[in-house]
Formats: sequence, C-alpha cells, structure tokens
Amino acid sequence: MHYQPIVELATGICVGAEALVRWRRRDGSLVRPDLFIPLAEETGLIVPITDQVLDEVVRELNTVLVGDRGLHIAINLSAADIKSGRFIDMIAEKLQHTGIRNEQIWLEATERGFIDVDAARANLDRARRAGHSIAIDDFGTGYSSLQYLQGLPVDALKIDKSFIDTIGRGAATSSVTLHIIEMAKELGLFSVAEGVETEAQAAYLREHGVSFGQGWLFSKPLAAKEFIEFRDASVAKFGKAPEIIRADN
Repeated sequence: MHYQPIVELATGICVGAEALVRWRRRDGSLVRPDLFIPLAEETGLIVPITDQVLDEVVRELNTVLVGDRGLHIAINLSAADIKSGRFIDMIAEKLQHTGIRNEQIWLEATERGFIDVDAARANLDRARRAGHSIAIDDFGTGYSSLQYLQGLPVDALKIDKSFIDTIGRGAATSSVTLHIIEMAKELGLFSVAEGVETEAQAAYLREHGVSFGQGWLFSKPLAAKEFIEFRDASVAKFGKAPEIIRADN
C-alpha cells in the first residue's frame, strides 16, 4: 500500500490520504495499477484486493487514525462492490474493535460503478447512513457524469487531473474545471483536485474555493511510515484538522 496525502488547500493541513495499491515484482519493478486493476476487475480478484486494502489500512494506520479524528483514508470501490453492497458489512467487520470510526473511511467510486444506478443509489445510501463519505472519482471524464449528481448520495467530487492540467493554459477545456467547481458548490459538495503539480494551480484552486487537493506539489504517494511522518510534520506546522463531518451535516 501507498498513501497519497490529501491537504486542505486553504490551510495546508493534511486531512487524509488516498489508499493506492502497488504491485511490486520479485525483481523490484512495479506493475502499473492501470494494467492490473482492470484485469483484477475482469477476473473477480478485485473483491479480495479491496478486502486486503482495508486490512492493510487498519494494520498500518490504526494508531494514527485513532489519535487524529480529523484524518481520513479514501478507499476505491469496484463496480462489483457498489452493485452488491457487500463492502458495507465487510468494512464494519474489519473496523470492529479497532477504534477507527466509519467517518474516517471515505469511499471513492467511478462511473463504472453506476451501471446499475438503482443498486448503486441504495448501497451508497446505506454506506452514508453508516457514516462513510462518498466521492465520485475522476469526475468529468465520463460522458454521463452529470446525470448522477442529483440522483446519488454523494459528498464530494474529485476533479480529474486532466482538467487540473489545463489551468492557466487557455485550453478549450479549462472552463470545464471552473464549471465543475461551481457545480460542487451549488450542490453543497466538497471538491478534491487530483494531480496538483504547481503552485499556480493550487493558487487558482484556492481562489475558486476548492476544498482539498492531492498531487506531487504536496507529496508523491508514500509508504505508511513516510505518510505518518508527512502527517506529523503537517500537524507540527499547520495543526490538526477538525473532527470529520460530512458535507450535508
């Protein structure tokens, strides 16, 4: 597991991280997630991978999460899990007796998980009622993203890196970034900018009220020990985030 820090753009506080799976071969080389995750989805192996991700989050970050109630870890859900809803009971079982609160585990879903909209709506609503926040990942890259916003129980939009890259470049798609930000505001959702790489991008996002950012400007994805060190340095410099509340509270 690696964890890419998520920071509050207005303050610099580390509010959490996205949990990212890494597959290292015996020779030390890494297999890219965009190669093995789709294969895992096709074969059904994505289900035990998701379970393993949560096991590792609990094993590696239990102490820091219990000690900092403003910290969250975002976990990606597969289309199969969103359709079946089995992830809700799985998470509840694995968090039992850990002291980690449901509110500290955010769940990210892409449009692939919304093929069965009725099942997705019902299962994500159950997850939210259990305390988890829900984010639509890579928002804006699918042809039908907009239709989900009012029909699904969602707390946050993650703005895809491809839109963040256009900031300040005068590209035809650069206006889309601002539209996504404004939509999030109108719907009372958090916005999370992915792939932030320059201070100019961060300044633009802060100016337009984007809630959070992640990307190499702040940190590359880190092993657990390094992430904890990053979080500790953030606390020393900026303080802790307030206890987590959802966008609708």
